Amino acid sequence: MTLELAIFFIVAAVAIFSAAFMLISNNAVHSALFLVTNLACVALFYLMLNAPFLAMIQITVYAGAIMVLFMFVIMLLGAEKIGGAQGPYRWLVPAAVALTTVFMIVAFIIVVQGNVGLLKPVPANPELRVVHAIPGAPAVDIYLNDTKSLDTVAYQGATEFGKVLPGEYVAKVFLTCPDNARCADPIASKTKPVLETNLKLDSETTTTVVLAGTLDQPKVILAPTDLSTLTDEDTLRLQAVNTLPTDTIQLIKVDPATENLPPDNAGKKQAAANAEVVIPDLAPGMASGAAVLTKGNYDFVWMSGDTRLLPVPDFIGKPKTSELLVLTQEMMPSSGTARPTLIRVGSVPTNESYGSPQQIGYGLLSTFLLPFELVSLLLLAAMVGAIILTREEVVKRVRQRRVVSESAVQINRAVAASQPNAESSAD
Repeated sequence: MTLELAIFFIVAAVAIFSAAFMLISNNAVHSALFLVTNLACVALFYLMLNAPFLAMIQITVYAGAIMVLFMFVIMLLGAEKIGGAQGPYRWLVPAAVALTTVFMIVAFIIVVQGNVGLLKPVPANPELRVVHAIPGAPAVDIYLNDTKSLDTVAYQGATEFGKVLPGEYVAKVFLTCPDNARCADPIASKTKPVLETNLKLDSETTTTVVLAGTLDQPKVILAPTDLSTLTDEDTLRLQAVNTLPTDTIQLIKVDPATENLPPDNAGKKQAAANAEVVIPDLAPGMASGAAVLTKGNYDFVWMSGDTRLLPVPDFIGKPKTSELLVLTQEMMPSSGTARPTLIRVGSVPTNESYGSPQQIGYGLLSTFLLPFELVSLLLLAAMVGAIILTREEVVKRVRQRRVVSESAVQINRAVAASQPNAESSAD
């Protein structure tokens, strides 16, 4: 048995016994203190699951603020003691203790023999997005295994990351049907796709598919995208894809102050000294690795050897994001020459660490918003009901204390009747 499993059993035993004593205690204050102990054990469970933020919220909100409210209600209504004679179901408490003991024994056997520590989490499904970088091509539709997955991806456009099942796929790219036109299903009509390729998507992977080349000779460039958690919250990842046919390129960070220097040897040396290679030699049809940058404004220049291909001024790097730059080329209609063009795909937030405030906020305000609000309403209704029931019990006790016996009533009447006679004799 590992140390972690031993600590789990100790904390679990304390949590179970504190919950049991909370229910069977005849003193409401003692029950509240047992509940605080139980909530503290839950906070320890969160710490063991590497969720320190949830653990602190459990302590400060539940074991702190809410329990103060409970104690305030208990003291205000004077319900420290649960009075009244024992009910007719005297066997209920021993039966509950026996069932709880049996449940604990069965749970212990299941946990020990189930090799809980050896279980692994279910791997996440792969995520996929497509970037349309074929110059002059109309919008396209993407089919995976003859099923339309992405609709109307325009040139220089990119889709959002979407989850798919892991496995091997046959990806087919068809031109989108024009507006106000009737087009047959390309799969049913066996229309020849613009591009067809095989994709293998594994679990726990995030892939960007870049459609490049030309309509006559299209090609696919796969760019594995790293969306894992950044250790420094003030950094971002920058990745590039080179779709140029022949040029090997570099992405250089430059200083705008040295860009306007005179073209002499001194100016060239100073500009070269202030330049920094962000993405080194990137061959045609390749995707680079992710470069980690600090958030802020940058000025980049795409270089091919000593030739400046394209400047990228005023690049704003947002923290905790992943940026993708795709360098392609377009034909100029006037001159018929190719001109480098940059496609900047929108920034994608990186994954938040488990248990962080951001990760909890995303979950609560998206998937769990409605259940969270419903549970809040149920807790509010339960608190109001508990206050009403406690108040009725307190009022009942006060009325019982105010009831005067018949003999006391007769004595009070006799005293009241004798008072006028006593006053007349005194006169």
